[in-house]
Amino acid sequence: MLQKIRENSQGWIAWAIVGLIIVTFALFGIDQYAQSERTIIVAEVNGDDITGTEFLILYNRQKQRLQSQFGDMYDQVVNDETLRTKVLNALIESKVMQQYASDSNMTVSNQQLSSIIQSTDIFHKDGKFDEETYNSILLRNGLSVAGYEYEQRKFLAESQYKDITASSVFTTQTELTRLAKLQFQQRKFNYLRIDQSPIKKMQKVTEQQITYFYNKNKLDFIVPEQVSVDYLLLSQKDIAAKVAVNEEVLNNYYQENQDQFTFVEQREASHILVRVDHPNLDGAGLKKITDIEEKIKAGVSFKKLAKEFSEDPASAAKNGALGKFQQGMMVPEFDKAVFSLEEGQVSEIVKTDFGYHIIKLTKIHPMYFKKYAEVKKEVEENYREREAEQQYFNLLEELNTLTYEQPDTLKSASSAIGVEIKTTKMFSKTGLEEGMPSNSKFVTASFAEGVKNGKVNSSVIELSPTSSVVLRVNQVVEAKQKDISEVFVEIEKTIKKQAGKKGSADLASGILAKVKSGESLKSFVKKGVEYKTKGWIERENNRVLPQLTSAIFKAPKPTENNFSYVTAVLPLGDSVVIEIVAIKEGQMPTDLDVTKTLVNAAELIQVESEVAARINALLASADIDRKESYKTLK
Repeated sequence: MLQKIRENSQGWIAWAIVGLIIVTFALFGIDQYAQSERTIIVAEVNGDDITGTEFLILYNRQKQRLQSQFGDMYDQVVNDETLRTKVLNALIESKVMQQYASDSNMTVSNQQLSSIIQSTDIFHKDGKFDEETYNSILLRNGLSVAGYEYEQRKFLAESQYKDITASSVFTTQTELTRLAKLQFQQRKFNYLRIDQSPIKKMQKVTEQQITYFYNKNKLDFIVPEQVSVDYLLLSQKDIAAKVAVNEEVLNNYYQENQDQFTFVEQREASHILVRVDHPNLDGAGLKKITDIEEKIKAGVSFKKLAKEFSEDPASAAKNGALGKFQQGMMVPEFDKAVFSLEEGQVSEIVKTDFGYHIIKLTKIHPMYFKKYAEVKKEVEENYREREAEQQYFNLLEELNTLTYEQPDTLKSASSAIGVEIKTTKMFSKTGLEEGMPSNSKFVTASFAEGVKNGKVNSSVIELSPTSSVVLRVNQVVEAKQKDISEVFVEIEKTIKKQAGKKGSADLASGILAKVKSGESLKSFVKKGVEYKTKGWIERENNRVLPQLTSAIFKAPKPTENNFSYVTAVLPLGDSVVIEIVAIKEGQMPTDLDVTKTLVNAAELIQVESEVAARINALLASADIDRKESYKTLK
């Protein structure tokens, strides 16, 4: 759990940016919907409409994602009525948050919006925001600048509501202690494993059973519809490989772009860190770092003090050394201190989010210009990439035009852009074959009704920011039912496997009842039934299967006089009877990194709970009218 929290605990703005990029790029034509006439209403929230267009955009996006995930199993796994309800509920939640933000005068200023857009990596070129790249990416995704910024304002207004909730959350020591007891709890256990293989081998399967199984599960024995497609793949990487170069061209590029081949000034520094992971520890941390500062002033070796007292384990092992870094790589307070020092100078105490630091600047590496001979290979790569990017978008426009104007052939476009028509093997919706563009959009487009049955070219499909494809279906093989003779052996194995799994589970249930009555778990050992003693185990471990760990920590606690017992089924079908012998409550960790992660975990749990509660409160007080139209809207 802690590792997952560590990887995912980020600010609301951070995920808002990423989430918005994903959402808005999926909403093709959002600017058109914002301007078009709204005639179908799927819900009213406090008098504000949620339109059918808004609903269909989100519904279709979610449906396409799930179809890509489940393939031919989609109809069996996804209930359309449930999906539609979830989509509508999401839109209603979004609306009440927007209304709250508006009523509370929460706004996203032009400066905020500009700052967030310009800090988004996808709009960067050579490490900086590039307006041409920004406009190009929006255009390729069917978005206008106004439409994109309109959607982003809405999304950021919602995130402000969540941000306010997050900022008000704090964790008490009691809550931390309680979480530590659960998270770091250990359990001592034994278990009996009942092998399902002998039971499976004993099974005799009749022809009548196989026939019954086949008739009951016919949908599982269908060869899915398959297609083969011709396609043109336009790749910036392939274009780059064909760009002509010579010494004069490369030398000119080097002279015009010397900033790309410059080592900026770097500095080497060492530090001593005293962490402050909880407000109550702030005073103690300041006293500790002040004492260290006095020792430095008294002439005690900085390296010695860093090794002994620094609470940054990685650098402490190197006498505080942090290695080389350039301006802007460290947190602002640390960065400002380092780049204001002279070589060999020691800073005053510096406070950052990590704690208190004392920093020593050990070396300055001045700016350095790389000579052409040193970077010739890099110069060529950069030049090819630049030229290929310009050619790519020109050829992309030509590809789009020709395949639209001549929808019954790819030959003209192939000749014009210099790309060979390739043909796939037969494939189904469930997956890609070797040699095909490995992108779910490719499969989705191949099975689109208009492309598949209309015998026309698809629209241009962007596989990545540097590759696009146009395809047309050249062969379709309809889905067909497999004959029972083709799946006879497969069904026989399935029936035996199911019987083995059930037999193992039934035996485990019988043993569970007996051990609860006082019989010894070990007494049931026989051929195919194995007893194992594992001792103590933690929630996060690599010693046993995750399914077994989960069952162990869900089991009731043992008492002083009685062990606790529970059964579980392992992934291969074997059942186990688990015996919980004893429990050790977890303790607050001494490792400061683990403690900080625990604090983050506790706060994240509270934030999620508080946000959910507040949204539910808004929903409870809102006047919501759900229209029946959302259930059938297409």
